Amino acid sequence: MNNLAKSIASLLILPPVMAFSATEDDSLSSYLKDYHPESYITAQKIGMDINALEFKEPNINNIDSMTFSKRHLDEKNPRKYCEKSGGIFLENNFIATCVSEDGTFGNGSQPLGITFNPSGTGTINAPDYLRPGTPFEYFSVRFNNQLFTNNNSNGGNTSFDDIPATSISRLNRHSTIQEGGVLVKSTINHQNSQLDITQKYTVDPNSREIIVRVEMKNTGYRTLKNVTYARGLDPDQNRPNTFKTVNRKGHTYYYPSPGQSVRVDPNNIAWASGKKGLSVALYSVDPVGHNTCISSTWTTDPINILNQDCGLPQQPIHNPPMYSFDYSDSTINIAFKLGSLKPQETRVFSFKYLFNQERPRIIGPIPIKPLPIKLPKLISIR
Repeated sequence: MNNLAKSIASLLILPPVMAFSATEDDSLSSYLKDYHPESYITAQKIGMDINALEFKEPNINNIDSMTFSKRHLDEKNPRKYCEKSGGIFLENNFIATCVSEDGTFGNGSQPLGITFNPSGTGTINAPDYLRPGTPFEYFSVRFNNQLFTNNNSNGGNTSFDDIPATSISRLNRHSTIQEGGVLVKSTINHQNSQLDITQKYTVDPNSREIIVRVEMKNTGYRTLKNVTYARGLDPDQNRPNTFKTVNRKGHTYYYPSPGQSVRVDPNNIAWASGKKGLSVALYSVDPVGHNTCISSTWTTDPINILNQDCGLPQQPIHNPPMYSFDYSDSTINIAFKLGSLKPQETRVFSFKYLFNQERPRIIGPIPIKPLPIKLPKLISIR
């Protein structure tokens, strides 16, 4: 683990900030003041209308009825419905998720997507990052100019997929609790070519992350060209108030001690936060070439992500004085470029889903634009 990975890991195991409470969200303006004062100051300087940004027309990708019509299900027993539908339940005291039969997180509109409780006191009734609206979590592979995708985006009991030859199995490392892992094996046969994909998902005790290790092997007899992989999520932890999240490429994690921070390169992290500070990110410092994007089009194509063709300007975010952000119903994505795979050649890479609750920060007085003062007209007396 390199120094950057260690720094990020240390920030994700801070003592609990607070237990989750389902209070009403603050405004976008209040959120930026409290959690991202640099972005707020920049918005003020350039005259950005934050209120208009908050209430502009949303994307049409999310459909509330796809999950809210199923509220009668017993959401206090998500493991039951996960396993009933053929999935594997993973949980620690911070995170709970259901790995579906097609290898995605969550299982359509079933009760459990991915939940996170920043207090670390259990995941019942914790905010679900995935399930509200149209559940959308995918992995995709492209080679020989053909795209294959397994996606959790549907309103029925099972996910749809383009990679039907997928199996899942549990990797138990802790016999009495659900922490451990899931092994997802997929095989793609296309035009006399064959690619085997083995993905290992692990959730460790007291961890705020899901680690994903991917192994791709050419088990055919022809060289596979332009092999790429992508993973993405539509984060909806702001529900029921809004499907929108504050999104950015690149991020700065702050230590509790003043003046200490770790800045993560935009190519290494795609990050989204709700207005109460609950955040999720896709993160990697793997040596295999990769890039991230925020997508308003909800692309699943690794080529689009690598080329930054995601429907939004993908500008460098965290380098002062640029503190830009996107506020929309968009997806966070990461993609890897493996190049050509010769017969029997294997490539391995890894990334993480990171979950956290941001801490409010104060960097000094935030300038407030003075209101114009209207002076009374003077009446001359002759």
